[in-house]
Amino acid sequence: MTPTGRHNKGVATSWLKLKQPAGEMKHRIPIYVRKSQFRLPFKTTTPIIMIGPGTGLAPFRGFLQERDHYKKEGKEVAETILFFGCRNKSIDYIYGDELADYQKSGTLSHLHVAFSRDQPEKVYVTHLLQQNFETLWKILDSEKGHIYICGDARNMAHDVHSSLLKVCQEYGGMDESQAADYIKKLETKGRYAKDVWS
Repeated sequence: MTPTGRHNKGVATSWLKLKQPAGEMKHRIPIYVRKSQFRLPFKTTTPIIMIGPGTGLAPFRGFLQERDHYKKEGKEVAETILFFGCRNKSIDYIYGDELADYQKSGTLSHLHVAFSRDQPEKVYVTHLLQQNFETLWKILDSEKGHIYICGDARNMAHDVHSSLLKVCQEYGGMDESQAADYIKKLETKGRYAKDVWS
């Protein structure tokens, strides 16, 4: 039960509950295993940009834990930037203290948070990206950083991709076609990874 009185059921667990064997009836549950490019660069000195609203934060917590571990071992850890968004700070920002601790320790270089419902005008991670185009371009182009997107494929991932194209056009002096090629090359080289769902 949420603070607003809503009863949430997990999508996967609710579906699995319906698949419990009953008597002679057996259910088949399809499982798909795919190779993932969604992992940290091998060098801790490679800067990363993580964009993950809502549950998209999950893999980035793992990324931060790993980078924090290396930092505590005395290894150099490059700039680590997170763009995160949720509806309400008081209800949905459940890892706020953890993220603040990573900021204090220096593991998380920059934290940009959008709370879409805490003010009259909705603010999303894409708005925060637009305010940081110059930094995004510097990390992607001259610092050869990696960028990760995790979350909603239908709207957020498309909007973030459009923002990246604009970054290339505005700060890289590219036309639309060149920007699309640049982003495609990042993806091919494993420097632009998406874990998105609809």
